[in-house]
Amino acid sequence: MSAAERDLRELLEAVCEALTVPGEDLNRRRLVERALWARTTIRGALDEDPADVGWNVGYLRRKMTDEEQRNK
Repeated sequence: MSAAERDLRELLEAVCEALTVPGEDLNRRRLVERALWARTTIRGALDEDPADVGWNVGYLRRKMTDEEQRNK
C-alpha cells in the first residue's frame, strides 16, 4: 500500500470515527458538530495538496479528542 493510499484510508477512518459519537450518545448538537468537522476535513483533502491529507486526519482526530474530553 502506498503512502497516499494509507493517508486516504486514515482519512476515511477518521471521518467514520467523527460520525460515531462515543457511547452511542445521540445528542444532536454533537452529531452536527462532528459532521461539520468531517465535511471540513474532506473538503480540505479534496482542495489541498494530497501530501497534506495526513495533516487533515490529525486535525479531525484532535477535534474529536478535545470534544470527547469536554463531554466526559
